Amino acid sequence: MMRIRMAALAVCGAVVLAACGSAGSSGGGNAPKAGGPAFKLTTSGPIEIGMLITDTRAETARNGVGIVNPYRDAAHAMFDKVNADGGVNGRTIKVVDEAIDFSAPNHDTAFEAVCQRFTKDNNVQAVVYDGIVYNGSFNNCLTEAGVPILYMGSSNGSSVGDSDDLKQHPGLIAVNSISLDRRVESIMNKAVTAQYLRSGSKIGVVIEDCPYNERVYDKTLKPIADKGGIALVKAEVKCSHGYADNGPSLALIQSFALKLKSQNVDSVMFLTLYESGLIYYFAQGAQTQKWSPQYLLFRAQAGANSMKIFSIDQLANMRGFGGMPDIEVSEPSAPPAKQAKVRESCLADARAAGMAVQKLADQVTVFQACDAVRLLRQGLANSGGLGGTEKLVPGIEKIGTDFVSALTHGGATKFGPGRHDGMELTSVSSFDMGCKCFKYAAQPGPVK
Repeated sequence: MMRIRMAALAVCGAVVLAACGSAGSSGGGNAPKAGGPAFKLTTSGPIEIGMLITDTRAETARNGVGIVNPYRDAAHAMFDKVNADGGVNGRTIKVVDEAIDFSAPNHDTAFEAVCQRFTKDNNVQAVVYDGIVYNGSFNNCLTEAGVPILYMGSSNGSSVGDSDDLKQHPGLIAVNSISLDRRVESIMNKAVTAQYLRSGSKIGVVIEDCPYNERVYDKTLKPIADKGGIALVKAEVKCSHGYADNGPSLALIQSFALKLKSQNVDSVMFLTLYESGLIYYFAQGAQTQKWSPQYLLFRAQAGANSMKIFSIDQLANMRGFGGMPDIEVSEPSAPPAKQAKVRESCLADARAAGMAVQKLADQVTVFQACDAVRLLRQGLANSGGLGGTEKLVPGIEKIGTDFVSALTHGGATKFGPGRHDGMELTSVSSFDMGCKCFKYAAQPGPVK
């Protein structure tokens, strides 16, 4: 689901955008197995790494709001530092730049073309991607080619699909993000513990009918709801496969407020990769209906630019259950020493490359890119400088809990066989009417 023509700004991918992505993944059961028989492993010379950035310039020109994506500069700054330090196992990194047009009417075709350029025209050993648009054709193509993909992460909610999606694409690594099923577990389990949900509660579930969303609804959300005596009411929109799919869905999402209000729903959640986009349009419809349900969100709308586009009535009932303090509460606590050290290093590398890193949004962008490049570097060091799914992914799995993220709670992450989404801890946040800001209501802890 994409966000377009927003009357105001929202936070997405750690930067202020008017449009923040689409979920175009097939995510079905026919994804290719890893192996990549045509993959050419390189053991000497530069390590080619593909870098994919989402180009939002057309959207910016069309709507007058948005940005040209800054992730490329941040990632290049980090790769420059790796090379300045001697590379990995004596091998330098050679970056192969590509861009995907956010406004492409069909993302599947556009991503397929990018994948072919990475794997046929070049010989990339891994891909680092900003993750603004999640696309199954891209995941399938890289899986078939034996090339792993590291998602930089997104402050938008979750940049990857469910656990089945991750199993079907064993080279897909969510650096500091979380799978959809673990995200729903965090929301539901912690909402019940905090007594935001009780037996008899009724949740309206705004859901894109992408395969991974439907699986999570059936396998994760419904069992938790049934156990707690909580009723669910579905409100579905079509899974988007490109910019052209967006228009009808946005009007439908606004209309859901009347539908769910009339069915006595008391809480609303968004089963999509891009909840921050959906809640904006839903809240517009809810405000029109003079209705303020409880919102069960992974990312609370804590940034100043986000808060100002919602009424106080809507903000007051928002609950967050995520794991990135800098974008979930209005005044995050100082990071612990080990995480502070990582942040200082990331910012120093960005500034050395000439980046102006002043605002919080600038810093978070740098941290997203820095996390991805640092994890890649650590994985390559473990694999002896060898890329490809069969060599690099085990190198990342070996990291376990030793990778310190610049963004997650206390820097905590976890990787291993069967665990490719790095976020480890989440916490409950809510809107405080006294300070008109979001605060954490509990200490961070594991999802379950």
